[in-house]
Amino acid sequence: MRDKLDLLDLAADAVALVDPLALTVDELAHGSLALQRHLDRVRGLHARLVRAADNARVWQGTGSRDMADWLARQTKTSYGDAASRVRLGEALDQSPELADAVEHGDVSAATAEALHDAVTNPPANADLNELIDSVKGAGPRDAKAAAERFKDIHSAETDEEAEERRHQRRSVRSTPAADGMVTTTVTLPSLQSREFHNAISSVAGKPSEGDTRTTEQRLADGLVQLCRAYAKGQVLGGREKPTILITIDALSFGGITNEAGVTAHGDRIPAHVVRHLAEQANLQRIVHAGAIVLDLGREVRFATEAQYRALVARDGGCRWAECHIPAAWCEVDHLQAFENGGTTDLINMALWCSHHHHEKHRPGVQVLGDAHDLRLRLANGTIVHCPPRGDTTRTRPATAAA
Repeated sequence: MRDKLDLLDLAADAVALVDPLALTVDELAHGSLALQRHLDRVRGLHARLVRAADNARVWQGTGSRDMADWLARQTKTSYGDAASRVRLGEALDQSPELADAVEHGDVSAATAEALHDAVTNPPANADLNELIDSVKGAGPRDAKAAAERFKDIHSAETDEEAEERRHQRRSVRSTPAADGMVTTTVTLPSLQSREFHNAISSVAGKPSEGDTRTTEQRLADGLVQLCRAYAKGQVLGGREKPTILITIDALSFGGITNEAGVTAHGDRIPAHVVRHLAEQANLQRIVHAGAIVLDLGREVRFATEAQYRALVARDGGCRWAECHIPAAWCEVDHLQAFENGGTTDLINMALWCSHHHHEKHRPGVQVLGDAHDLRLRLANGTIVHCPPRGDTTRTRPATAAA
């Protein structure tokens, strides 16, 4: 083993001799991607060794709590990074097919780790190879979503059992104070988490000019303000519930299928929960029916509320390829500028996050096609495909619920 690691050291020494400042742009791009592939492969190999070491209990008798604690102590890395390697090792050990996919570069180490829960605790009689094949070439976020859908489809749990299991996992944990600061972790089912964020965000208010707080700081201030208001007896039972926009396939809403709903922030809400909420909420339907109501031509400049809801259902978030910014954080854009004759119609509008909205308007960027077949030609000639992330083929009820 030691002689093989010595060879790895030699390879690393050879790469270290390369002067990055002497490389061309193409060489830098190629080197960055190629080295990442090698790092992913080594990360996978390391994870398998870590798993074998864990099985051998190398950490016992050392004062460490577990393998991740031992690895973090021995390598002087963070516990989180060590725990990540342990999870990856567990997933690869459980599925030789996944280990092979990482070894051959079909699945990144981060994507493989995102499958940990589904791979180490798969539904009975489910074909894991189906899941692994579906995430080849996908990033960890998409892989995690695919794993959740996979478990939902193949789960033997009833809706009520799944809801109760998630409910029992709720918790609020705080670490001991360090430098006068305490880290509090809140674990909630997705719907309650969205209600929690909506409440503290509402109390904190929207950022104003000159507000230098980060989003995280603003939410923290909102939580503290809410707690102080409660301590002063100023929190009253509210009749006005915060609105949450949830899009869900019509077949699932009707109970024919069981595909989860998705909030404008990207949270997946179990179908039976959405159906239950609809019994107590104002229900608004978004129907994809051509240009009946939602096309306004040039009568108005800005998208209406109905158009915005339709864009949330259709685009599902930022349209830029591989961008995962949720719809609630996006901006509505005219593909052909309104001042240049563009209409305020769905076919001429799309959602972009702030960064990619700016990128779309850079000099030399051209819009190809319309919202149904949207592509951008960048100034350097690169074509970026920007497909919608939502479902554009079916009627999707949008439920405004507390």
